[in-house]
Amino acid sequence: MFDVLNSDVSLVLQIVVLALIIFAVILKSKKKFRQHGLTMLGAVVLHIVSILAVMVPSFGLFIGSGSINLTDTVTVISLVHGFAGLIAALLGVWLVGSWHLKADMQGCFQKKRLMDMTFGLWVLAIVLGIVIYLKIVGAF
Repeated sequence: MFDVLNSDVSLVLQIVVLALIIFAVILKSKKKFRQHGLTMLGAVVLHIVSILAVMVPSFGLFIGSGSINLTDTVTVISLVHGFAGLIAALLGVWLVGSWHLKADMQGCFQKKRLMDMTFGLWVLAIVLGIVIYLKIVGAF
């Protein structure tokens, strides 16, 4: 029951994070760069809270269980999810931190390729997290 509750909380948080990311992309396309940055800041903070409160303890239990079987699809998906999410979170923190709420956006445009890579990793991690959630709750 505790795992399912944690999974539910994590899923809801990640759906909110994904919605914030999509909204931030829309803001960026409308050239509302400051609002885009602020929305991404919110997404990064919420993502870090989710990682620290739910995912790190769950991953610790997963690793500590000694049941790492690399022939098991869910195990491989979980590891890719964890590493993609961690890299995306670190890049997100670095990107938002390097912006540090400046009004001048010039430096941000030089990081577009890194932002795109972070976005891709983030979406990959969220999609894999949803697959893991569906497996935990027995949807398949």
